[in-house]
Amino acid sequence: MNDYSVSVLDDNSTDSTAEVVRSFANQYDKIEILEGKPLPSEWLGKNYACHQLAVAKSDTRFLVFLDADVRVSKDAIASAVSELQIKNLDFISPYPRQIAKSWSEYLIQPLLQWSWLSTLPIKLAQKSSRPSLTAANGQFFVVQTAAYIASGGHKAIKGEVIDDMELAKSLKRAGFKGGVSNGSNIASCRMYQNWPQLRNGYQKSLWRAFNSIPNAIGLSLLLILLFVYPFFEMLNGSLIGLISYLLIVLSRMFAAKLSRGNLLSSFLHPISILFLIYILTTSWIQHSRGNLSWKGRKI
Repeated sequence: MNDYSVSVLDDNSTDSTAEVVRSFANQYDKIEILEGKPLPSEWLGKNYACHQLAVAKSDTRFLVFLDADVRVSKDAIASAVSELQIKNLDFISPYPRQIAKSWSEYLIQPLLQWSWLSTLPIKLAQKSSRPSLTAANGQFFVVQTAAYIASGGHKAIKGEVIDDMELAKSLKRAGFKGGVSNGSNIASCRMYQNWPQLRNGYQKSLWRAFNSIPNAIGLSLLLILLFVYPFFEMLNGSLIGLISYLLIVLSRMFAAKLSRGNLLSSFLHPISILFLIYILTTSWIQHSRGNLSWKGRKI
């Protein structure tokens, strides 16, 4: 796959990212650095950066958005584009293997893959243009440029904090097809290094995932009923509680096996759910107080 170029936008970075990229750009002629424009008030930072990159590369056939902390195999992008073409899709989001090293990562990160593997019929969702059948991950997102432009791209979701899901839904509302796929064999990512980073990272967007406080409360109660209550019933000697808990663990182990995750963390699922509910609750509290920010920028 030689017909490609790599574009990196310096989005007013305050670290050494631009200098590191320039050192590579001096060695490889396929890498170019673009200077980002000041952030308009109605845009969120990542959305505006992606928008600028897409506009600059609107004459290409495919756009590949890749987070800086994602590590890919040599054939990862070619494999993703090939899968998109073979399945006749307009976009695809290969889900990287999520690397976990700290206790909080082991508890929370596996919930990502488990959530869509256990609730979403992946192949059906990919072929459907219904926004309700949507899953995506902005860490690795491949889209046909024509579909991206026709759907409005990041401009259509410029103020959305969960940009990956909203971009995918926007594409489906425009009649295009695609979705998440298992990318654990071609990509990996360690999103956060410790509990404060993980907590803050999820707090910034988790409130938006459920749209309203009643929805968040309803979901929390449902999660407790389905995944926490059986565990305590098991501890009290309930056979039904034991069977329910083992089925829950089995579903987590199945997801971990497919996504190359940690099998042992499956047994901690009830604790994982309680921590997730805690983050969801604090996300709404911080949002209601207007205290949410990410990497120094107000959300």
